[in-house]
Amino acid sequence: MSLKINIATSDGDKKICDQIVIDNHSYVASAKTVGRVIKYIIYYENDVVGTFWLGSGFKPTPKSILNYFNKSQSQFDDMFNSVADNKRFCLIKSIPNLGSQLLKGIRNRAKQDWYDKYDDDLQAIVTTIGADKKGSVYLADNWEFIGQTAGLPKERKSFSFKWDQGKEHLKTETGWVDGKDRKRIFITTKLKDKISRSTLDGFFK
Repeated sequence: MSLKINIATSDGDKKICDQIVIDNHSYVASAKTVGRVIKYIIYYENDVVGTFWLGSGFKPTPKSILNYFNKSQSQFDDMFNSVADNKRFCLIKSIPNLGSQLLKGIRNRAKQDWYDKYDDDLQAIVTTIGADKKGSVYLADNWEFIGQTAGLPKERKSFSFKWDQGKEHLKTETGWVDGKDRKRIFITTKLKDKISRSTLDGFFK
């Protein structure tokens, strides 16, 4: 499989990633994010076939994530920047096994990429998907299903760029007002361990 995963560094590549999400993402068709984000542009046989975004988590942290790490919210806050959220995952071509191969490729490089950009040691990647979705591509890459988010309260005062498509969702909307808009949570800690840290060793010899 001729798969290439590159960080989108130029404005042009970032716009390509944004447009893929806007035009093709099935339920989060927004390029807006808050906090950290690394956008990957995905190539197969030299054609652009998708994008994958890795970024900051969200608060309050779902109980399933706190339980997974055996942390209280205040304890988890100390490691917040070591757990990334898969903010977007969008493929625009149907190619057998591409999704699971992409996830494996991300796991093999994300720890180094996160350290290079943010100087933090990445310990895990989390993703949340619609409760009506099985998460088959994550399961194929051996991610763990650890639970669900609590769902949205009847009167929301928070706003998530990951799930909300416009300010009209800040109040109420049919289907979003009964606390049942839950997301399934998957996690992986199977990241490539090695981090190459640049040092000054030998520089003055």
